[in-house]
Amino acid sequence: MKKLTFVLFVIFLSFSNNVNSQNAQGTFLDNLESFERLANNENESISLNKIYEARKFLIDITGITYKMEEAFDMPVFPPNETIKNWRSWFEKNKELLYFDEKDKIVKVRKK
Repeated sequence: MKKLTFVLFVIFLSFSNNVNSQNAQGTFLDNLESFERLANNENESISLNKIYEARKFLIDITGITYKMEEAFDMPVFPPNETIKNWRSWFEKNKELLYFDEKDKIVKVRKK
C-alpha cells in the first residue's frame, strides 16, 4: 500500500509540474503574441497597460532588452528584431519556465 501511495504521489507531482510549466509557457506566449499581433498590424484592442506589462514581463524573463529611440516614446513598442529574439528565446528555453506558487510569478529554472 505504501508503494502504491508513493507511486501515485510521484505521478501527481509530475502532473502538477507539467501543468505548472504549461501555465508559465502560456503566460509567456500570451505576452509575446500581443506584440506579434501588433507587429503584424492585426487590429486588436489592446490596452496600453497590457503593452507595458507584456514588455516588462518579456524583458524580465528573457533579459533581452532594446534601446528606445526616445525615452518618452509612448507606447514603447519593441523593434521586430527584438520580438523575433523573444520568440527564439522561448523556443530554446520554454521547458525552463515555471510558475512559482509562493511568489505568484513566472520564473526561469537555472540550467
